[in-house]
Amino acid sequence: MDVITVPDVAKMLNLSQITVYRLAKLGKIPAKKIGRCWRFSKQTIEEWFTLKHSWEEDMDNLLIDMQSFGKQKNITEDDIQKAIKEVRQTYA
Repeated sequence: MDVITVPDVAKMLNLSQITVYRLAKLGKIPAKKIGRCWRFSKQTIEEWFTLKHSWEEDMDNLLIDMQSFGKQKNITEDDIQKAIKEVRQTYA
């Protein structure tokens, strides 16, 4: 298993190191904290990145379905958009 560091992940994903630290701290990227240092599995990061992209597409499709359902049930567009925003913030 290839273990990589924050600078490695930042370079792989074209992100700043600060963003990688923030994502790791929030648990939004697979990481392990060893002492004061964050470590990542290169393979896990590659898989996460691939799955994250497809997961976001699935979420977008689900939100479109929610809009259609809401309109059928006479829910206002404002309430639908508010619910969608809450879902996106929860899973972003």
